[in-house]
Parts: sequence; C-alpha cells; structure tokens
Amino acid sequence: MNISNKLNFLRSCIWLWVPPLVVSFAFWPNLGASYQPEVFWADIPPLLGIVENVSRFLTIGLSTFMLFEVGSRKQRLGLLIYVVGMALYVASQWAIVVAPQGSWSTSYFGFLAPAYTPVFWIVGIGMIGQKLVFPFAAWRSWMFFSVSGIFLVAHNAHAVLVFGRL
Repeated sequence: MNISNKLNFLRSCIWLWVPPLVVSFAFWPNLGASYQPEVFWADIPPLLGIVENVSRFLTIGLSTFMLFEVGSRKQRLGLLIYVVGMALYVASQWAIVVAPQGSWSTSYFGFLAPAYTPVFWIVGIGMIGQKLVFPFAAWRSWMFFSVSGIFLVAHNAHAVLVFGRL
C-alpha cells in the first residue's frame, strides 16, 4: 500500500458512521425498556437476527472502502441528505427520551423512527462514496445500496416485531 492509498484510507466513509454510533450509544440507555437488548432482541426469529447483523456488518464494512469525496453534485447532495438524516435520527431519539410516554414515543411511527431514519443518512453515505479508497477494484453504488437495503429492511422488520409486542 503506497502513501497515497494510506491517505485515501483516512478519507474513508467509515468516519461517517462515528456520529450515528455516538448518538446511538448516548441515547440508548435512556430510550426505555423496549429498546434495551434483553427486550429488543427477545423472541426475534434467528434468521432475521442473522440477516440483520450480517448485513449491518457488511454495510459498515463496505463504507470502510468507500472514499469520502464531495466533488460532484451527487456527492454534495449526498452530504446534505446525510446531515438532514442525522438531524432526523437525533430528533427521533431525543423525542423518545424527553417524553417516553408521549403520543409520539408510543405511536407506531414514533417508536420505529430510530429504525427508519437511518435510511436517510445511509443513502447519503452511498451517494458520497462513489469511488473506492483503493481504485484498483471495480465498484458500483448498487453494491452498497443492495447490502444496506437488506440491513434496513431487516432492522425495520425487527423494530416492527418489537412494537407488535407492546
């Protein structure tokens, strides 16, 4: 690996996962019992859990190899979508923490918001990462969007099952 590739690796889209992970871990303990692992993962079909976790790992892993650039119009739009998506993600969790028994937090859309708002910032990551850190490999955006789509469907299906138990 030459110095240029090492520097490109530091410009990886993996860094775009830091804010959502920080937000998740900051709010998680205060979201209520239904969101805690012992309740959230109880009685989830094993196949759904495997699909969700493997696709989550692959989505984050692919981001590691995607180059963070905002030179094109599509990439700048992706950054905007990412930022708006992060704001929605933070707001969705903040609303649950502030009023856990409120009408938003106990509604279908409110309860599921932490699961479906990542659609926005993950789409943003996909639009930003149009090239790979190591340019010798073939890359198409549909690869990231396919894997992340599987993750988002599985993650939201999981959240729907949890809501159905409430």
